[in-house]
Amino acid sequence: MARTKSEKKRTRPPEVKRPPTPKHLRVSLPARLRNYLLAGILITAPISITIWVAWNLLEWIDNVVTPLVPPAWNPETYLPFGIPGVGLIFIFIFLTFVGFIAAGFLGRVIMRVGERMLGRVPVVRSVYGATKQIFETVLSQQSTAFRQVAMVEYPTRGTWVIGFITGQTLGEVQGMTEETVYNVFVPAVPNPTTGFLLFVPERDVHPIDLTVEQGLKLIVSGGIVTPTAEAAAAAVQARAAAAAPEPRSRFARRLLWWPRRLRIRWVRRLRNYFFAGMLVTAPISITLWLVWKFITFVDARFTPLIPPKWDPEAYLPYDLPGLGLVVALLGLTIIGMLTAGLTGRAIVGAGERVLNQVPVVRSLYSAIKQIIETVLAKKSNAFREVVLFNYPRPEVWAIGFFTGDAHETVAGVPESEVINVFLPTTPNPTSGFLLFVPRKQAKKLNMTVEEGLKMVVSGGIVTPEEKPPAEGGSEAAGETPDDGDAAEERPAASVRDKLEVVTGGPAAAPEPPADQPRRAGESG
Repeated sequence: MARTKSEKKRTRPPEVKRPPTPKHLRVSLPARLRNYLLAGILITAPISITIWVAWNLLEWIDNVVTPLVPPAWNPETYLPFGIPGVGLIFIFIFLTFVGFIAAGFLGRVIMRVGERMLGRVPVVRSVYGATKQIFETVLSQQSTAFRQVAMVEYPTRGTWVIGFITGQTLGEVQGMTEETVYNVFVPAVPNPTTGFLLFVPERDVHPIDLTVEQGLKLIVSGGIVTPTAEAAAAAVQARAAAAAPEPRSRFARRLLWWPRRLRIRWVRRLRNYFFAGMLVTAPISITLWLVWKFITFVDARFTPLIPPKWDPEAYLPYDLPGLGLVVALLGLTIIGMLTAGLTGRAIVGAGERVLNQVPVVRSLYSAIKQIIETVLAKKSNAFREVVLFNYPRPEVWAIGFFTGDAHETVAGVPESEVINVFLPTTPNPTSGFLLFVPRKQAKKLNMTVEEGLKMVVSGGIVTPEEKPPAEGGSEAAGETPDDGDAAEERPAASVRDKLEVVTGGPAAAPEPPADQPRRAGESG
């Protein structure tokens, strides 16, 4: 029986009247549009910036690598359009192929001969040796360099900063400290590529549950981007899942054993070849690139000074790389030979008297002349000794370079005798701080300036071996003999050793079972 309208009205639930929105909470149309605009920016800006950075990186790699590919092997030769990322693909294929070749007998022989040739060039062997050691340490699965984030008290007790552990301190620095210390790189904000290398006692290093990526985000943003609790919990769960794999039945393990074992074997083999190719090519490429940049820089400034009649490039159909460097060396030698005589000294003296009459130029000239004379003097100790001292507080150490005794006007302020120590930044040792350190607190190290620079530039990854003090040597500053190029280099590691570095074990080690968990922190 149909109900009437009055009955339906009586059975309808009463409407709940919402209270009116307060006037101060009402959002006008312009405010809503502004909020929508900000929400759109928050959504699209990170995606757009990420795509833009990735696209520019791919374009840069393609522009550098694609011209090096033979036209017959380049798929863009046969297609009417370009292929983004083809240069990145060729890099991966090339590095894998190089690692495959280098793992054989012929590749090991070629690498041994090449490293022996590079080891004979004074400056090149230092750059190559340091670069190779950095890559071997960073890419090693057993290494903890830049893989662990820690909190340390800096610059005073009670104030904390985030740092990256680059390894346990070894060699001479560890021998001069009373307890176990770790190499900690404290980066700057917002540029984490520069900072300071500190040697912190183990008890003052507090590892935190953050990934390196989260730590870098926190540093680059100046504390604005903080990792959430959900992200930390997800990281903990991911590590727990990797340590405890999903249990399977015996039938499932037997069924999936061979396909997965073959797949993992080939993936790991390709990965090992790729990292071995990177270890072989990256140090050589970086060394040759730096040498080429230096030669090009010198040629661009000295080659135009050669008269056309004496320029061999005027009679040859090609350029001669290094011609400007040869001209610079010959010119400096001839100038030194001429100024050694009476006429040359008279000309130099007259020129200095003219420069000393110009107000601004005389100050600049005298300062530069004094610096160069101090550094190049045979009896000078400037930048020829490495010292270990407390910085920025007691029980924390840093290495610096002794530049001389403090001036009397400076030395009269502290109560104890002080020396000039240059504390360089990492990895750019051309900047830093000039500190006046008490002579009693500065411990002289037996490592050379070159070894100290390698340790600073690498952030503690490249650690020189501890050497006994020289016979008849003195602990006083300025009495360390300059060994020059007499330091012997360590024998070059074979490519088989490189494969063991990136795989964490022998190159021909048997594969683990498919259901065996991976080690924590093992990179894929």
